[in-house]
Amino acid sequence: MKKFSKEVAQAWVDSRAWAKGLDLKADATIDAVEFAEQYAANPDLWDALFAWIKDTDLNTVAAGKHDIVPGRLWVNILEYTPKSAEDTKIESHENFIDLQYTFVGDELMGLAGHVIPTGPYDPVKDKTNYTTDEEISYVPAPNDTFFLYFPKDMHQPSVRAHENAGPSRKVVGKIEYAK
Repeated sequence: MKKFSKEVAQAWVDSRAWAKGLDLKADATIDAVEFAEQYAANPDLWDALFAWIKDTDLNTVAAGKHDIVPGRLWVNILEYTPKSAEDTKIESHENFIDLQYTFVGDELMGLAGHVIPTGPYDPVKDKTNYTTDEEISYVPAPNDTFFLYFPKDMHQPSVRAHENAGPSRKVVGKIEYAK
């Protein structure tokens, strides 16, 4: 796998070479080195994902799973009401990268440090859930920004930004993780 320095990876992210006309920002919490290396390992998957988001009317596409490259890349369109941080699970994935893009709604995305598994890894869902006894770092999820969570990222997506937050509509892209 091609390796990138922090500086080169950040310059690549900032150059938007990955965007191919997609008018979204990569959130500052994204690990630029991991993004650059994963993109370099599977550019066709990333390009297909970003093209799908760019070319799809996200407001009218049906909720549910949309296969792009069966078994390697798909998108889930989710409609839900975000929950409080206390009622939202911390999770990680081993085989797929999460792209999270909330295009309707008022949410926060969280990254956790020290975590404690609450059960075993579920290979069918490619997910482990966690709890933590430390503060979680939250950032707003504006509708012009996407987030990427790699297997090392213990994340808590879809947290209600405030008590009166209404329903959300989101793209969750699942991209095969190159090991």
